[in-house]
Amino acid sequence: MKTKWYGTLFAGLIFGSLALSACGQKEAGHDHTMHGKESEQYEASASLTEMPEFLTKYTDNTQATYALVGQVKEKLKMLNCYCGCMDYESAHDSLYRCFIASEENGEVTWTDHGAQCGICLEELRDTVELSAAGKSIEEIQTFIDDKYAPEGAPSSSEVHPG
Repeated sequence: MKTKWYGTLFAGLIFGSLALSACGQKEAGHDHTMHGKESEQYEASASLTEMPEFLTKYTDNTQATYALVGQVKEKLKMLNCYCGCMDYESAHDSLYRCFIASEENGEVTWTDHGAQCGICLEELRDTVELSAAGKSIEEIQTFIDDKYAPEGAPSSSEVHPG
């Protein structure tokens, strides 16, 4: 009985540590995030339904999550990402940018930033679930901000007014 409890506690601590350090951290005024353009891999595809090849080195779960981007892409443009990628010099302007660098003439340029970041993936999954439950963009923004935003951070509705 004790062994099972300790195993559950250990697994919870490991998961919590990974979630908290998902993308990087700032310490003593030094930015230790790896969110600059130099750390992202880009790949073009013909559409939102054609997944980039770089995803083959990630888990099936990550690949399946990326496949959901097209379902909620307009909502992703209205949501903040709280992994730190919106806080550097060449910042992402929304959660959308964590998965797609650009779209032009039907062609999509994907980025692997979201695949490397547990927070980005969780925010995307939450957005898909809440959308499927019929929640409005305002309700989704509130949920994402309440769940992920550090204290004092501007909300999605302040950064992306509807």
